[in-house]
Order: sequence, then C-alpha cells, then structure tokens
Amino acid sequence: MALAGRAEQRKNPNPQGKGMVPVLRDWAALRPGTAVAKTPDVLLRDYCISSLVLSSSFRFKPVIGKSYFLYARVDDWMMSLIAPHEWGQRDPGAFLGCCRLRPDMTWEIETSPNDEVDTVALEKAQAFVRGFVDTLAGQEAMHEELPFYVSGLPYYQRLLATALATSLQRSMPEGRFDEVEALLHQLSDWLLPDDHQDEVANAQAKFTHA
Repeated sequence: MALAGRAEQRKNPNPQGKGMVPVLRDWAALRPGTAVAKTPDVLLRDYCISSLVLSSSFRFKPVIGKSYFLYARVDDWMMSLIAPHEWGQRDPGAFLGCCRLRPDMTWEIETSPNDEVDTVALEKAQAFVRGFVDTLAGQEAMHEELPFYVSGLPYYQRLLATALATSLQRSMPEGRFDEVEALLHQLSDWLLPDDHQDEVANAQAKFTHA
C-alpha cells in the first residue's frame, strides 16, 4: 500500500508535461518580436507560408533563425531536424526546402539550387496554397479568422499559431483584402528560385489557372 501510495504521488498530474510555468516560459520564447506594417501581398504570403509550415508534424520547439527541413509525406507534412542526405535508407518523404522561423513568428521557406527539389513536394505545396486561398476567399473578414487558438493543434504548433496570429494582427495594413488572387500569381516567388521554375512549369500552369 505504501509503495502504491508513493507511486500515486509520483504520478505526473499533467501527462503532457506542460504545466503553467513551462507554457509561460515557452510563450515568452515564442511570442513575436516587433512587428512592422506589411503590404497586403507580403502579409498574405507570410500567412500562407507560415500556415504550411505549421500544418506539418513536429515535436520540438523551433528556434528563431535555425534551419529545419520540410518534407511532403503521403498524407501530411513533416518538419525535421534531419537533412535529406542524413536519412540513409529511410524515406522521410519528398523534400521541399529549408524553413526558418523569423523574429516576428512568421516562417520562410527556401529551396536551394544545390538541393534536389522534388516536384511531388512542389505540387503538394501548390495544392496547399490553392486550399489556403480558397479558405481565405470564403472568409468575411480575415482578421476575425486568425488562428489565435486552435485547440486541435499539438502543443508547439498551437503556441506558434497563436504567435503567428498576434504577429499578423500587428502587421495588418489598413483596408480590405480583396486581392487574395495575388497569392496564386506570386506563388513562384514565395517557394521557387528561378533555377527550379522550369521543372514545375506544367504543374504551375495547371495550378495557376485552377
């Protein structure tokens, strides 16, 4: 009985290990820095790319400025600490590019001419952007739909989504956002360096005119 009682006392009351103090500490590390006003196209670009990254699966706390590796799997996305050449015989999925967290809690994705960019990953990214634009176009007011709290997200994704929403709210320019189609027309500038645009010309044409 005594052993059972001690075991019961040692049992973690929070199985996820995230009490209030760790949450506040993580939020202090992940809350956005100074955010400046952005033009609508830059704001929408940052929102879209950040949403793509935060839709991926990962279980670590990202560090500002550190490069991570984004892979498109069959049914989802994965952000990893492991570079494409480090997997050996394992298959992490189709490599899209490196992603980095900015001080304002938005994300950037960079493909490199030195890496083998997988057209499967690019097509999945284009499909994601199409879905993002369709969702955004169906909203009455973007500022009312920002992801300040999305209960279904895992812990770090939820904190980062809240930080992203806060950043976007601070950076939001005055006026309406009727030019959501700019997301489609500028997709190649967000995700693809010039060296890779010919590789996905057919997929890009299909996507742009969808």
